[in-house]
Amino acid sequence: MADFTTLTMEGNDGTIASPHWVEVGPTAAHEVRWSDSATQKNVASASWPVMTRPAATSIVSYTYAYTADATGNGFISNQGAVNCPAFSKDNYLWARWNWDNLGTFASAPIFTAYPSSAHGAITRGDGSLLGGKTPDTGAGGSEKSYLKGNAWGRVGSGGAPGAGPANAPAVTDGTVGSVSPAAGANWLANFQDLMGDSDYITAPFTPAATTADTWSLEFALFTGPNETPALYQVILCLKYTWT
Repeated sequence: MADFTTLTMEGNDGTIASPHWVEVGPTAAHEVRWSDSATQKNVASASWPVMTRPAATSIVSYTYAYTADATGNGFISNQGAVNCPAFSKDNYLWARWNWDNLGTFASAPIFTAYPSSAHGAITRGDGSLLGGKTPDTGAGGSEKSYLKGNAWGRVGSGGAPGAGPANAPAVTDGTVGSVSPAAGANWLANFQDLMGDSDYITAPFTPAATTADTWSLEFALFTGPNETPALYQVILCLKYTWT
Protein backbone atom coordinates (compact mmCIF):
# COMPACT_ATOMS: atom_id res chain seq x y z
CA MET A 1 0.00 0.00 0.00
CA ALA A 2 1.50 3.34 -1.06
CA ASP A 3 0.38 6.93 -0.80
CA PHE A 4 1.48 9.53 -3.34
CA THR A 5 5.11 10.63 -3.06
CA THR A 6 4.60 13.63 -5.36
CA LEU A 7 1.43 15.68 -5.06
CA THR A 8 2.06 19.36 -5.73
CA MET A 9 0.33 22.55 -6.74
CA GLU A 10 1.80 24.11 -9.87
CA GLY A 11 1.37 27.63 -11.23
CA ASN A 12 1.82 28.74 -14.83
CA ASP A 13 4.35 31.57 -15.04
CA GLY A 14 4.54 31.16 -18.82
CA THR A 15 1.69 31.93 -21.19
CA ILE A 16 -1.57 30.30 -22.22
CA ALA A 17 -0.01 29.31 -25.54
CA SER A 18 3.19 28.01 -23.92
CA PRO A 19 2.54 27.04 -20.29
CA HIS A 20 5.53 26.82 -17.94
CA TRP A 21 4.51 24.93 -14.83
CA VAL A 22 6.45 25.59 -11.63
CA GLU A 23 5.90 24.05 -8.22
CA VAL A 24 4.33 26.45 -5.72
CA GLY A 25 3.82 23.98 -2.89
CA PRO A 26 4.24 22.15 -0.61
CA THR A 27 8.06 22.36 -0.72
CA ALA A 28 9.57 25.05 1.56
CA ALA A 29 9.81 28.53 -0.06
CA HIS A 30 7.62 27.39 -2.96
CA GLU A 31 4.56 29.56 -2.59
CA VAL A 32 1.86 31.74 -4.10
CA ARG A 33 2.05 35.44 -3.19
CA TRP A 34 -0.37 38.29 -3.85
CA SER A 35 0.28 42.01 -4.22
CA ASP A 36 -1.35 45.21 -5.44
CA SER A 37 1.90 45.89 -7.35
CA ALA A 38 2.73 44.43 -10.77
CA THR A 39 6.51 44.54 -10.27
CA GLN A 40 7.16 42.14 -7.39
CA LYS A 41 9.12 39.41 -9.17
CA ASN A 42 12.32 38.16 -7.48
CA VAL A 43 11.60 39.94 -4.18
CA ALA A 44 12.63 38.26 -0.92
CA SER A 45 9.81 37.62 1.52
CA ALA A 46 11.37 39.94 4.12
CA SER A 47 11.09 42.78 1.61
CA TRP A 48 7.57 41.97 0.42
CA PRO A 49 5.61 45.25 0.50
CA VAL A 50 2.60 45.74 2.73
CA MET A 51 -0.72 46.42 1.10
CA THR A 52 -2.96 49.25 2.28
CA ARG A 53 -6.46 48.16 3.21
CA PRO A 54 -8.76 49.63 0.53
CA ALA A 55 -11.73 51.92 1.06
CA ALA A 56 -13.93 49.52 -0.95
CA THR A 57 -13.77 45.79 -1.63
CA SER A 58 -11.49 44.89 -4.53
CA ILE A 59 -9.59 42.00 -6.03
CA VAL A 60 -5.88 41.74 -5.23
CA SER A 61 -4.84 42.02 -8.84
CA TYR A 62 -1.39 40.42 -9.02
CA THR A 63 -0.49 36.82 -8.23
CA TYR A 64 3.07 35.47 -8.13
CA ALA A 65 4.56 31.98 -8.33
CA TYR A 66 7.66 31.72 -6.11
CA THR A 67 10.10 28.80 -6.31
CA ALA A 68 12.60 30.18 -3.75
CA ASP A 69 12.55 33.00 -1.22
CA ALA A 70 13.72 35.62 -3.75
CA THR A 71 12.90 33.83 -7.02
CA GLY A 72 9.46 34.30 -8.47
CA ASN A 73 7.52 35.50 -11.49
CA GLY A 74 3.94 36.53 -12.03
CA PHE A 75 1.33 34.02 -13.08
CA ILE A 76 0.88 34.22 -16.89
CA SER A 77 3.89 36.54 -17.18
CA ASN A 78 5.92 34.82 -19.94
CA GLN A 79 8.36 33.57 -17.27
CA GLY A 80 8.96 37.07 -15.97
CA ALA A 81 9.63 38.69 -19.33
CA VAL A 82 6.83 41.16 -18.58
CA ASN A 83 5.36 42.66 -15.44
CA CYS A 84 2.78 40.52 -13.72
CA PRO A 85 -0.56 40.84 -15.55
CA ALA A 86 -3.73 41.49 -13.57
CA PHE A 87 -5.88 38.48 -12.71
CA SER A 88 -8.30 37.41 -15.42
CA LYS A 89 -10.67 34.47 -15.30
CA ASP A 90 -9.78 33.93 -18.97
CA ASN A 91 -6.26 32.80 -18.01
CA TYR A 92 -7.62 29.28 -17.96
CA LEU A 93 -4.25 27.50 -17.67
CA TRP A 94 -3.64 29.22 -14.33
CA ALA A 95 -2.80 26.49 -11.84
CA ARG A 96 -3.22 22.77 -11.29
CA TRP A 97 -2.79 19.92 -8.85
CA ASN A 98 -0.27 17.37 -10.14
CA TRP A 99 0.14 13.87 -8.67
CA ASP A 100 2.27 10.81 -9.39
CA ASN A 101 1.26 7.24 -10.28
CA LEU A 102 1.87 5.63 -6.87
CA GLY A 103 -1.26 6.46 -4.91
CA THR A 104 -4.93 5.59 -5.22
CA PHE A 105 -7.64 8.13 -4.38
CA ALA A 106 -10.33 6.47 -2.29
CA SER A 107 -12.79 9.30 -2.92
CA ALA A 108 -13.18 12.52 -4.87
CA PRO A 109 -10.51 15.08 -3.83
CA ILE A 110 -11.43 18.46 -2.32
CA PHE A 111 -9.89 21.88 -3.06
CA THR A 112 -9.94 24.31 -0.13
CA ALA A 113 -7.74 26.52 2.08
CA TYR A 114 -6.76 26.64 5.76
CA PRO A 115 -5.14 29.33 7.91
CA SER A 116 -2.20 27.05 8.82
CA SER A 117 -0.80 23.57 8.34
CA ALA A 118 -2.80 22.52 11.42
CA HIS A 119 -5.89 22.58 9.16
CA GLY A 120 -7.93 24.05 11.96
CA ALA A 121 -11.48 25.36 12.01
CA ILE A 122 -12.29 28.84 10.67
CA THR A 123 -14.76 31.19 12.35
CA ARG A 124 -17.14 32.57 9.76
CA GLY A 125 -17.30 36.37 9.84
CA ASP A 126 -14.27 36.89 12.13
CA GLY A 127 -12.65 39.42 9.78
CA SER A 128 -9.77 37.14 8.79
CA LEU A 129 -8.79 36.42 5.21
CA LEU A 130 -10.56 33.06 5.22
CA GLY A 131 -13.33 33.93 7.68
CA GLY A 132 -14.64 36.96 5.78
CA LYS A 133 -16.51 39.89 7.25
CA THR A 134 -19.85 41.70 7.00
CA PRO A 135 -20.55 43.59 4.81
CA ASP A 136 -17.50 42.91 2.61
CA THR A 137 -18.13 39.24 1.85
CA GLY A 138 -21.78 38.74 2.71
CA ALA A 139 -24.45 39.39 5.30
CA GLY A 140 -24.03 38.56 8.98
CA GLY A 141 -23.97 34.83 9.59
CA SER A 142 -23.30 33.89 5.97
CA GLU A 143 -20.00 35.68 5.33
CA LYS A 144 -17.74 34.07 2.75
CA SER A 145 -13.95 33.84 2.56
CA TYR A 146 -12.01 36.60 0.77
CA LEU A 147 -10.29 33.76 -1.15
CA LYS A 148 -12.19 32.30 -4.11
CA GLY A 149 -11.52 29.22 -6.20
CA ASN A 150 -12.72 27.43 -9.29
CA ALA A 151 -11.97 23.94 -10.61
CA TRP A 152 -12.27 21.97 -13.84
CA GLY A 153 -14.72 19.10 -14.17
CA ARG A 154 -12.26 16.40 -15.25
CA VAL A 155 -8.62 15.37 -14.95
CA GLY A 156 -6.07 16.73 -17.42
CA SER A 157 -5.69 13.45 -19.30
CA GLY A 158 -9.38 13.70 -20.14
CA GLY A 159 -8.89 17.16 -21.65
CA ALA A 160 -7.53 20.40 -20.21
CA PRO A 161 -9.64 23.58 -20.29
CA GLY A 162 -9.64 25.68 -23.46
CA ALA A 163 -11.46 28.70 -22.03
CA GLY A 164 -12.13 30.31 -18.67
CA PRO A 165 -15.20 30.07 -16.44
CA ALA A 166 -18.40 31.80 -17.46
CA ASN A 167 -18.24 34.41 -14.72
CA ALA A 168 -15.42 36.36 -13.11
CA PRO A 169 -15.08 36.00 -9.33
CA ALA A 170 -16.95 38.41 -7.07
CA VAL A 171 -16.15 39.25 -3.45
CA THR A 172 -19.46 37.79 -2.21
CA ASP A 173 -19.19 34.56 -4.22
CA GLY A 174 -19.56 31.33 -2.32
CA THR A 175 -21.88 28.61 -1.07
CA VAL A 176 -21.89 27.10 2.39
CA GLY A 177 -20.61 23.55 2.16
CA SER A 178 -19.46 21.74 -0.96
CA VAL A 179 -19.93 22.63 -4.63
CA SER A 180 -18.78 20.66 -7.68
CA PRO A 181 -18.43 21.56 -11.35
CA ALA A 182 -20.49 19.42 -13.71
CA ALA A 183 -18.44 16.40 -14.73
CA GLY A 184 -16.63 16.86 -18.04
CA ALA A 185 -15.44 19.98 -19.83
CA ASN A 186 -16.87 22.41 -17.31
CA TRP A 187 -15.83 24.99 -14.74
CA LEU A 188 -18.07 26.12 -11.91
CA ALA A 189 -20.22 28.90 -13.34
CA ASN A 190 -19.46 31.03 -10.26
CA PHE A 191 -16.39 30.89 -8.04
CA GLN A 192 -16.63 29.20 -4.64
CA ASP A 193 -15.18 30.68 -1.47
CA LEU A 194 -12.46 28.56 0.15
CA MET A 195 -12.99 28.26 3.91
CA GLY A 196 -11.42 25.08 5.26
CA ASP A 197 -13.99 22.39 6.03
CA SER A 198 -16.86 24.89 5.86
CA ASP A 199 -16.88 25.93 2.17
CA TYR A 200 -14.94 24.07 -0.52
CA ILE A 201 -14.91 22.48 -3.99
CA THR A 202 -15.30 18.72 -4.40
CA ALA A 203 -14.17 17.14 -7.67
CA PRO A 204 -16.98 15.46 -9.63
CA PHE A 205 -14.67 12.47 -10.17
CA THR A 206 -12.41 10.06 -8.32
CA PRO A 207 -9.15 9.91 -10.31
CA ALA A 208 -8.01 6.57 -11.72
CA ALA A 209 -5.85 4.46 -9.42
CA THR A 210 -2.04 4.55 -9.68
CA THR A 211 -2.23 6.97 -12.59
CA ALA A 212 -0.34 10.27 -12.78
CA ASP A 213 -2.62 13.16 -13.70
CA THR A 214 -3.58 16.79 -13.06
CA TRP A 215 -6.62 18.85 -12.02
CA SER A 216 -6.92 22.42 -13.37
CA LEU A 217 -7.72 25.32 -11.02
CA GLU A 218 -8.22 29.04 -10.80
CA PHE A 219 -8.13 31.11 -7.61
CA ALA A 220 -8.40 34.80 -6.77
CA LEU A 221 -8.01 36.87 -3.62
CA PHE A 222 -10.11 39.85 -2.52
CA THR A 223 -9.72 42.33 0.30
CA GLY A 224 -11.97 44.97 1.80
CA PRO A 225 -12.29 47.80 4.32
CA ASN A 226 -13.54 45.50 7.08
CA GLU A 227 -10.85 42.81 6.80
CA THR A 228 -8.68 42.65 9.93
CA PRO A 229 -5.15 43.91 9.14
CA ALA A 230 -2.59 41.13 9.63
CA LEU A 231 0.25 39.20 8.06
CA TYR A 232 -1.72 36.38 6.44
CA GLN A 233 -0.53 32.96 5.38
CA VAL A 234 -2.97 30.45 3.96
CA ILE A 235 -2.53 26.82 2.99
CA LEU A 236 -4.09 26.02 -0.39
CA CYS A 237 -4.95 22.38 0.06
CA LEU A 238 -5.91 19.24 -1.84
CA LYS A 239 -7.76 17.10 0.69
CA TYR A 240 -8.13 13.43 -0.14
CA THR A 241 -8.45 9.90 1.19
CA TRP A 242 -6.32 7.12 -0.23
CA THR A 243 -5.99 3.33 -0.27
